[in-house]
Amino acid sequence: MSQKSVLTTGCSEGGIGDALAQLFHKKGFRVFASARNTAKVEHLKDMGLDIIQLDVTDEESIKQAVSTVKAATGGYLDFLVNTSGAGYCMPLLDSDISVAKRIFEVNVFAVVSVTQAFAPLLIASKGKIINIGSVLGKLPLPWQGYYNASKAALAHLTDQMRIEFSPWGVQAILVTTGAIRTKLFQNLLSKPVLPESSLYYPAKDVIEPVLA
Repeated sequence: MSQKSVLTTGCSEGGIGDALAQLFHKKGFRVFASARNTAKVEHLKDMGLDIIQLDVTDEESIKQAVSTVKAATGGYLDFLVNTSGAGYCMPLLDSDISVAKRIFEVNVFAVVSVTQAFAPLLIASKGKIINIGSVLGKLPLPWQGYYNASKAALAHLTDQMRIEFSPWGVQAILVTTGAIRTKLFQNLLSKPVLPESSLYYPAKDVIEPVLA
């Protein structure tokens, strides 16, 4: 039996993608571990995983990643694991819409872009798409409205993928995670500081530690 292959996005050290890449590697898969900054996946390279530079929001970067995997596997990919994500903690009334758009670009639209690009390889192997969701897509946790909404959107898109890929034998799976210790909120797109104009500012000393 030929070795199964998997590409995982968002494999920077300390994240879900990192943990999954290592798990697949231990199970005998050929793992393509990707990250925007490959310096953050050097530990995976040392373990023998294939490292790919991939910015999931950049079309050319995605194309290059597809070409690399296609050349290495002969045009097949058994698993695509979408774990890349971005966080933003701020009350909706004080939020920066440009940052909110970036959250959706990474957490929602990039998942579709990457899946579109790898679809021919997945169809060739009747593979599986695994999208990493969150229980926050179901729960209205305060101050994380855009992150919550992006995960709700991802859940619905995964349902759509499940329907639309089914004629070609490709499965789409949503993994709904709970509280996991990662570096997501250490790498927020915007520093969570309440403006003085915020209606919540009188409670600044209570709220800001929660945002961070």
